[in-house]
Amino acid sequence: MAVGSLPYVDVEPALSLIVETTPEVPAWPQLPRRSFLENMYAQFAEGLPGLEIDVAGGTMVQHHNIPDEDLMSFAEALGSGDLTRFAISPESAAGLHALPDLLSRLPRPATLIKGQVTGPVSFCLQLTDEGRRPVLYDDTVRELVTEMLTARAIWQQRFLQEAAPDAAVLMMVDEPFLTQWGSGYLSMPDDLVVAPLEHMLGALDCLAGIHVCGGTDWSKVAALPVDLLNFDAADHSGALLAHAEAVAAFVADGGLLAWGVVPNDDRALSLAPQAAAATLLDGVRALAAVGAVGEDQILAQSYVTPACGTGALPVQTAEACLRLAASTSELVRATRM
Repeated sequence: MAVGSLPYVDVEPALSLIVETTPEVPAWPQLPRRSFLENMYAQFAEGLPGLEIDVAGGTMVQHHNIPDEDLMSFAEALGSGDLTRFAISPESAAGLHALPDLLSRLPRPATLIKGQVTGPVSFCLQLTDEGRRPVLYDDTVRELVTEMLTARAIWQQRFLQEAAPDAAVLMMVDEPFLTQWGSGYLSMPDDLVVAPLEHMLGALDCLAGIHVCGGTDWSKVAALPVDLLNFDAADHSGALLAHAEAVAAFVADGGLLAWGVVPNDDRALSLAPQAAAATLLDGVRALAAVGAVGEDQILAQSYVTPACGTGALPVQTAEACLRLAASTSELVRATRM
């Protein structure tokens, strides 16, 4: 399973790599080098009242003085149920709009397709106002962002379902800032984290997952209405295993795990599938040792991924990451499943 971003400027090589390495769970590629509009925050920001995007400068700023007519128009679009306003444009997501082409190239019809959206917590911590203060702490803007991202995720879910009517949809919510949840380095009160995520996840009518490319309090994440946890197992498996009881209970209740055992750096160029598989199996054994769930069930409910997105990597390294994830998955299936 891919994590999201790839370092190509053009769509074509991205589609080819996905078909080659992740045909069982195809995902549309984010291409941040193609345009600032494909940056993981700008990509989903279009149409937010009060937002100013400088594409050439690669910046976004949120203004507090939002015209009343803009707020009314936004509220009317939400209330109408017509999600056209929240469609993700081809300019912002060329890979998403190439999905029908991607699906037509698969060796067999997909049974699961993966989408992604930036989560409201990370979005609101990344986006700042005129005073460079994160909008997470502005109740009005935080609510606007949460509603916008939720509507955009629902629109995307429907787009994916129309593209592949016989496949299930997995919507991954990218939340890199959750690495700071509970750390003390950044003010992230539980109510400012849980409520927006519960709102978004609860509105989806498909499988939903959360990706955090680092350590976090996985017991809190597992308590959210989520079906899959995607984590960095290459460098931060200890953070997950520190909450082994909560994670094991999550799996015992049917939850899925996506193990990011492939480091998203130059180590992927030389790491053997056997080494990545050993990392995964060590984690599985440690999780099973809690006693709530066995190794076989954990493996049956697991995927292999890179530790994080590869959009900032050299092309050769990114390709190695996805190929190593694919070969590691094949090895584990051949030897343990």
